Amino acid sequence: MKNRTLFSVCPDAEFFGRTREIGAILERAKGLRRIPNVFLAGKRWTGKTEVLRRVHRELFWSQARVVPVYYQFKGAVDAEAFAEDYLKEFIKQYLAFRKREPDLVRNETSLERLEKLLFDEDAFGLLDFTLIHREAKRSGDKTAVLRNALGAMELMTRRTGTPVYLMLDDIGSPSHTVERELAASLNAGSFPFIAASSTRAFLEGGFLSSSVEQMTLGGLDPDTSVAMMAELCRSHDIGFDTEMLSLAAMKLGGNPMYMKSIVWAAHREGRDLKDLKSFVELYSGEVFEGNIAFALQSSLRLKNPSELRMLCALMGAPGGGAIPGEELRERFRLSESEFSKTASSLFAEGLAEYALGSVKWAGDAVTADFVSYMFETRIKGRSADEARTAFAREALKEGFIARGARVQGRLREDAASALKSFNGQKLVKILFRNQAFSSMNRGGATRPGERKDSEEVVVPETIGSFESTRWEKGETGPPIIIAHGFANGRYDAGNEVVWITAVKDTPSPVNIGDVENFLRRSQILKENFRTTRIVRWFVGRDGFTAEAQKRLDGEGAFSSDTVQLNLIRDSLEDASVSERLKREDNALPLKEFEVILPASTKAELVAVKAVEEIGTEMGFGDNAIGQIKAALVEACINAFEHSKVKAGKVFLRFVAGGDRLTIHVQNGGVDFDSPAGLVATAETEALPRKRGWGFELMKGLMDEVRLERISGGARIVLVKYLIKKGETGGREA
Repeated sequence: MKNRTLFSVCPDAEFFGRTREIGAILERAKGLRRIPNVFLAGKRWTGKTEVLRRVHRELFWSQARVVPVYYQFKGAVDAEAFAEDYLKEFIKQYLAFRKREPDLVRNETSLERLEKLLFDEDAFGLLDFTLIHREAKRSGDKTAVLRNALGAMELMTRRTGTPVYLMLDDIGSPSHTVERELAASLNAGSFPFIAASSTRAFLEGGFLSSSVEQMTLGGLDPDTSVAMMAELCRSHDIGFDTEMLSLAAMKLGGNPMYMKSIVWAAHREGRDLKDLKSFVELYSGEVFEGNIAFALQSSLRLKNPSELRMLCALMGAPGGGAIPGEELRERFRLSESEFSKTASSLFAEGLAEYALGSVKWAGDAVTADFVSYMFETRIKGRSADEARTAFAREALKEGFIARGARVQGRLREDAASALKSFNGQKLVKILFRNQAFSSMNRGGATRPGERKDSEEVVVPETIGSFESTRWEKGETGPPIIIAHGFANGRYDAGNEVVWITAVKDTPSPVNIGDVENFLRRSQILKENFRTTRIVRWFVGRDGFTAEAQKRLDGEGAFSSDTVQLNLIRDSLEDASVSERLKREDNALPLKEFEVILPASTKAELVAVKAVEEIGTEMGFGDNAIGQIKAALVEACINAFEHSKVKAGKVFLRFVAGGDRLTIHVQNGGVDFDSPAGLVATAETEALPRKRGWGFELMKGLMDEVRLERISGGARIVLVKYLIKKGETGGREA
């Protein structure tokens, strides 16, 4: 069988998450999205290269509509050398795709050998480019050399009618000449492209005039991070504690390279990952003197003491805020040119951001620890042992504090996830009006059919989101998330929309003080978006006091509690949820409950007890409760069997509505977009059958059963109606 490997990728067993991002890029490559061009931003080693190479592999083998071409920039090279390398890669990959011959992609090939191959294949259209290249090179015309290489894809698209999909990796900041000609080639709009970089210099420099959608690749989500580390530990026979892996993943920011390095260090040193002390010792060794340190030293090249001093000042800014450039100049006694040179270097490395005359730290927590270590040893003159001991002492303190506060921040993550999922959907307005929503659940609902289609909120298409700390200095109160996007499918100033969202994730209602704080801060934040429509939204874990709700309503601000937020997220994933809520008042939930099942013997019995109490309170008969219990047990067992983490948990969410009980069963398990080919529609194949039970059994017991793919795992949704569809009334006996 032909070897299907193209560019080097990590083993499938070590690749977790990124299904959604890969799917979105593939849609754009195939012309299924309005804006096909993407700028893929993300900090170093978050997996941008892996994602692009997997997209290339999928396009190479699974379709014939577009020719995939992947090019990775190789640091500082002159324009002529870049042009020859770029042209060779294009020709190799174009020919390889036409012949379905991956060896052409994998192997290094000289221009002379390529020319012979093109002649043998009668590929004279491609051969023309090599001849023009040699002639321009012979005459010393570097501009002609560049334009020939960069224009080859456009010309081949015109000649053949088959477009190229160009993937540019590590684009960074090319030389001025290459940058100018590359931008002209991309702006011609003859073929779609994706450009990936750890910095936004190329995007923010105004070089791209064509429509480009920004996509950010952050760290893996907590569940997927734990699943990845656990799988690596098992493959290397390393003992681990799931709770400890969760803390480690949080410290490492879900960065795949960091997590792999820690596990490999544990294997190398014969250590386990069962306690905080072991992790801190492994972490400090890796970040200060190990593989992570080597990678950071190689990529950052921090040699100027002024750079280290400025970075430490930025990392120590109150609340992670920005510091005015003038203040930094005075503090470090830098001339304007010295400050500009230092700041520009930090911007280029992706370690700092510049906005409104202020500078802000932009690196991750691991890089911050590395920079601090360099500052302590190179500037302050501490020994390596002293610096490591001081770090370990503080890290242990932070770890124990984090262990007791892990639950905090979940609501903020859910709200941020919802904002990022905005893509022009229409949502029922009552999900953003907490008072009306609460009144309806207390019995003040309108009669079915009374709601108007106009009672909707059309959310924008989000292009980016971030926390307000970059613009707020020393502020207190609930955290604020800012989401920036466009409405009506129009990407112009008149359709810009910004959602300013506050999140209170504490066991007490949002009070008038919280609201006044939010309104004051949002008014200040609005100054950064003077020509943009502003939408204000407050999400409170335990709802709102009457006074707070009245103030928000008077200001025209949206308000949602946890139940509403969950419904918003469900509606964003599945448009039918919003349609059902709009048509049927009984579809609104009256209560929600969450249960987390540990990986222990008969843990599903906890779920059975919970659903029995909920079902009885809702008015289900004994027969229906028995059916729900049987289906739930099957779903829980399946979830545990398919979990990527053997010691992982299963998350249950019970939504008690006016006419139905909906149960969400979620694990960190099978990724249904995995290379194994599992997809969400192949429901009967996706669930285990070894006991002779499974999906068909659950379908027979429940009124609706859905299998949904989510980032890093799977979710089974079970629905049981109090009133059967088609019946006019009456509860089940």
